[in-house]
Amino acid sequence: MARDLNSWKLSEIREKMEKYRLAQENYFIKGKPVLHLENGQKVFSLVSPPLKSPAARRRVRLIVNNMQISAHGSNGTNLGVRAPHIITIAVTYSCQCKCKHCSASTYQEHVIRNKSGLTFKELRSAIEQSVALGTTCVVLTGGEPLLYGDIYNLIRSVDPNKSVCSMFTNGELLDEEKVLKLKEAGLFGLYVSIDHPDPERHDANRQRPGLFAKAMRGLEICRKVNLATGISTFATKEKLASGELDRMMELGKKTGVLEVFIFDVTPTGKLLNQHQCVLTNEEIEQVREFRNKYNDLPKFPRIVHQTMFSSMSYPCAAEGCPAALVQMHLRANGDVSPCDFTPYSFGNIRNQSLEEIWRNMTECSLYSAPSSRCRLARPEFWEQLDQHATAIQ
Repeated sequence: MARDLNSWKLSEIREKMEKYRLAQENYFIKGKPVLHLENGQKVFSLVSPPLKSPAARRRVRLIVNNMQISAHGSNGTNLGVRAPHIITIAVTYSCQCKCKHCSASTYQEHVIRNKSGLTFKELRSAIEQSVALGTTCVVLTGGEPLLYGDIYNLIRSVDPNKSVCSMFTNGELLDEEKVLKLKEAGLFGLYVSIDHPDPERHDANRQRPGLFAKAMRGLEICRKVNLATGISTFATKEKLASGELDRMMELGKKTGVLEVFIFDVTPTGKLLNQHQCVLTNEEIEQVREFRNKYNDLPKFPRIVHQTMFSSMSYPCAAEGCPAALVQMHLRANGDVSPCDFTPYSFGNIRNQSLEEIWRNMTECSLYSAPSSRCRLARPEFWEQLDQHATAIQ
């Protein structure tokens, strides 16, 4: 710690780091299983580096450094300093599915029509820039990332001493050959997206017959080769009311995944302007109660909810919206937004450095302060976002 920091600032930093430690340990312990890697490290989450790993130590150093810089800001101008601990990257918008809730459908059409997809060199540069900024978890998404021809070399471009590399996939292409190549390339873990625990409903929602069965086989192959896995899904009013999320946890236990990642349904993409789908504050509380219940049951996978990113990645106030606080998103055409679901770009890596775009994003009044839940859940935020976009055009 810097010796010239005031004692009250030092106490504040210690208090925040204690909150961070508790957030990590509360998620890590509780009798849940871990995956033992060949190098002796223990994996407990696909979006957090293993405790005591080089990437985990790097994250802590960055957090402390950010808080020291903030503490020196006598006029308050530096209080927003933070590192983008997580970046999600849409490496391609090609996909076999036509999901009814797809959040990337608009971008998909635009990139295909304009042939504006990023090259391998541009994607690799974006990864290098994000890691240099402090990213300790690079997440590859799509579309379907396994349809990207150079996916293995892209994974290899992530320095494992600085960041882990995870992936979201629909699971259809996870055969023995691909899973082994993913592991050999250095993939840390992968989430398979499952919309419903019922195979027919899942396949119907994704408009891809037989997808559920292939995804289940893919998870089994990953388990056999000791590659960390999780299930990603989304919470809706209907799922909360029907108990479907409980059946999803049963599926997670059956398949032996480490983690179930729950997203809030968001009025974007094919659901644009459908604000009636957004969970109420009471329903969000139900999700938290659901999460706490299953995280106390040793035989079930851990649950990570999108609002947990903040407390697990950065010692800020409790939990909340991770967008532009600990996370940013790179679209397949180079546009950068605060998260996968925000239909607004703060810049393109073909025209600006990622550092400049991240700085503009974090200094924007819309993202300068934490939000207790997803900003896109509030209709007034969409109006503010539209006004901001109009103002800078």
